[in-house]
Amino acid sequence: MSETASVDRSYRERLLSSFRDRQSQLAVTTGPSLLWLVLFLLTPVALMTALSFVRVDPTTFQVVWEPSLGSYRALIAGDTFVSVVVLSFKIAAVTTLITLALAFPVAYTLATRLERSFGVVIFLVLLPFFTMYIVRAYSWLLLFGSGGILNTLLIRLGVISQPTGLFEFGQAAIVVGLVHAYFPYMLLSLYASLDGVDFSLVEAARDLGASRIETFVDVVLPLVMPGMIAGSLFVFVPSLGAFITPRFLGQGKILMLGLYIEQRIGSLYQVDYASAASMIIVLTIVVLFALSFRYIDVEDLGGV
Repeated sequence: MSETASVDRSYRERLLSSFRDRQSQLAVTTGPSLLWLVLFLLTPVALMTALSFVRVDPTTFQVVWEPSLGSYRALIAGDTFVSVVVLSFKIAAVTTLITLALAFPVAYTLATRLERSFGVVIFLVLLPFFTMYIVRAYSWLLLFGSGGILNTLLIRLGVISQPTGLFEFGQAAIVVGLVHAYFPYMLLSLYASLDGVDFSLVEAARDLGASRIETFVDVVLPLVMPGMIAGSLFVFVPSLGAFITPRFLGQGKILMLGLYIEQRIGSLYQVDYASAASMIIVLTIVVLFALSFRYIDVEDLGGV
């Protein structure tokens, strides 16, 4: 019995000693996450990049592994793709600006006046997100349209006599759905920055005669800029490649990048063409993150 205990103890000691050096500790702590990153992020992106530089035989639908820039030439030459990219960027930008405008006052109030109620407010904000995204998209589907809840309610209240185009399926409906979907990302990013701001600086600026606008522009805005940039990235990037929301709330009237790529694969099986189109989103993400981290540090995201 004692011999077995001593053997187990020596085995544990040897096992623990093998993890005392720095390389072993890094391998244990970061190895699983790096493996996950390589398998489920870098590998698919690498495969997509490779497919964008080859071609697919239109008769057999087989990938021909020969270097080719045909997909990119077709993208640039096609007017449809250019208009889709412009429209997608416009909708993503409008969604980001509206989300920022709505989330900033809430985050500011939480950081300055409702610190004790933070948990309750965040719970109420996140409560709809406990359901599946597709269910929430269907709920917006019921609100819009000529026979939707919004038009029907306004007609019954006598505000309008016939359905208004304001609540029809289209760009406005898509923006509303995207704002609702990504509002928490902006709110939490802004709150993380505002929570670390020393608001005595705001009081000092006001005591020195600065107006509210001047105080906001010269004091508050520079301090929360990292959170604004991070929140904008978290909203703009997924909005640019959104698929479910444009599919439901666009009702075939609006063609964004996500739907365009899905059509190329689902209907035509043009994986080379679709991969080249997807690279637009990947390059946009890379450029935006490169520009962001040029002006902000990761430590700044939590405030000053």
